[in-house]
Amino acid sequence: MKNQFLKKTMALALAGAMTLSMAACGKDDAGNDSQADTQQSEQQESSAEDSGESSAENAEDSGEEAPEEGGQEEAPQIEDTTIKIRVMNEFRNLDKVLAKYEEMTADAPVMSKIHPEFAWVAGGDYKDKLTTAMIGQEDFDLMFCGGWHGLSTFIQDGNFADLSSYFGNDAFPGLKNAFSEDFVQAMTSYIRQEDGSYQKGIYGINLATFYEDSRGFMYREDLRKKYDCAPITDEASLLEFVKTVQENEEGMIGVSLWNFFRLDSPWYSAKHDHVYTQDNVNVLGDQTWIWVGLSEDEKTVLNAVVPGDSPEEFAKMPAGYQDDFITAYIQDRTKWNPYLNPNRGGTDTVEKPAAIAYSALSEYESKVKTALETNPDEEYGFYVIEDAQRNMEPGAVVCDMATNNWLVVPEWSEKTDAVMYFLDWMFGSQEAHDLFELGIEGEDWEAVGEDGYKKLDIDENLAYSMPTYSFTQNPTYIRVSEFVSENEEIKSRFDYMYDPSTYKLSPLAGFVFDTTNVETQIANVSALSNELQLTISMYDADEAAEKIQQWHEDATAVGLEEIRAELISQIQAFLDAKNAN
Repeated sequence: MKNQFLKKTMALALAGAMTLSMAACGKDDAGNDSQADTQQSEQQESSAEDSGESSAENAEDSGEEAPEEGGQEEAPQIEDTTIKIRVMNEFRNLDKVLAKYEEMTADAPVMSKIHPEFAWVAGGDYKDKLTTAMIGQEDFDLMFCGGWHGLSTFIQDGNFADLSSYFGNDAFPGLKNAFSEDFVQAMTSYIRQEDGSYQKGIYGINLATFYEDSRGFMYREDLRKKYDCAPITDEASLLEFVKTVQENEEGMIGVSLWNFFRLDSPWYSAKHDHVYTQDNVNVLGDQTWIWVGLSEDEKTVLNAVVPGDSPEEFAKMPAGYQDDFITAYIQDRTKWNPYLNPNRGGTDTVEKPAAIAYSALSEYESKVKTALETNPDEEYGFYVIEDAQRNMEPGAVVCDMATNNWLVVPEWSEKTDAVMYFLDWMFGSQEAHDLFELGIEGEDWEAVGEDGYKKLDIDENLAYSMPTYSFTQNPTYIRVSEFVSENEEIKSRFDYMYDPSTYKLSPLAGFVFDTTNVETQIANVSALSNELQLTISMYDADEAAEKIQQWHEDATAVGLEEIRAELISQIQAFLDAKNAN
């Protein structure tokens, strides 16, 4: 039987509160560690009779009233339980953090009996090891799973426990505080059943400090000053700076960019007009994104379009997107071609220094520090690509509000309750979270202001480190590095990126495309898509249009229309199910 953990389930709400209060009272390394139902967990009670309910459900549904404040209630009798946790990439000197955890929880009736045991696997081997663990039902109780590791397939196949009952539950106040209603909704999966219906559940815990990284460029501020270029405030001033540097600095190129990502596309802005493209509808590969048009109330699919579609297809899209806007933006961004690495797409990977280089905001600190190690006199600034984000407008980013990093509980684990109590503790206070995120305060790090930190000078053989993206990240508990704290402009951009009001939840959040009916068609069309080189703009405007039209003709011949019809059908069924709840 599963969750043979609690001998009693009495007063679990009180137990959760006692756990946190009796522990010693009480973020993301913004520059280093950044950047995806109905199976109820069962519990063996002291009577040795299987209740068929998790402790989370017992706490909510037992019918017992919570004791009045100050009242006494018998604490659950708990056996010592070791929970086995696997993360991706190496942690160091974890033993001292685990010892501190044991010290902090020594007097807590629940947490003193829960003992985490950790293992790690290198990123390059993780997918294979994870697949092996799933096949062999290996003895782990909590594991990291990246979206790129096959998360949606594992969920579809029933490999992970449904954790729905633990969130929004007063018996788990740490989880309730750290995971907002929107965040919980974003973590919710809708699993397509054989009859086309959807089953809802939370099969993974998302790890994030922000819901979407701010994509942009790090630029040479010293060169902007040298050539008296205008402040870089929009694309026109950015392009003029790039042109000036390339014309005047021998041995430099204008732009270091290995993928155009969102540059010069309506990736963000179109969502405000009910036109969506995002990872979970990207079934043909990065060269040929699919754009889905929804009705104004976002309950009905109007169409799904690809570059090169006929005017009849685009005419079904929302106003403002009734021409081939996809081909248009691909052609428009060829204006950057003269300033890109001339060797892009080839085997020569050596690139000259550039006036601007692509960087997500979360990577900016580490990239600047690396550059300054070689040339300490350089100065850098950061430019955000998308207009609304650059202007720090509220609600600018419509997205899934979830990253690709997840913690999952294997369906066969018998210790789900213990795992969730541990996570409730870790996400229950700043102090508890800091412990596993940053290590021992005063030894590994010290606080800077209210939300900053700096690493202390400690022997690297003794210093604690944890790959936070695979275990601890959470938007409620954020500390920024000293580098960010000391740069007012960069700090303001991090504050904006961390602010929940920056985001709106996409109506397509939680959708997973089931490829079963069109596997062959997707394979054939994707193969054609992968032959293109649009993401690095290898063509001029006219050639890009020609390549797209040829791709569309060839794709139509091998199943493009079947894919379109299946995608529209599944998204509509998903929206119907989501809006019915």
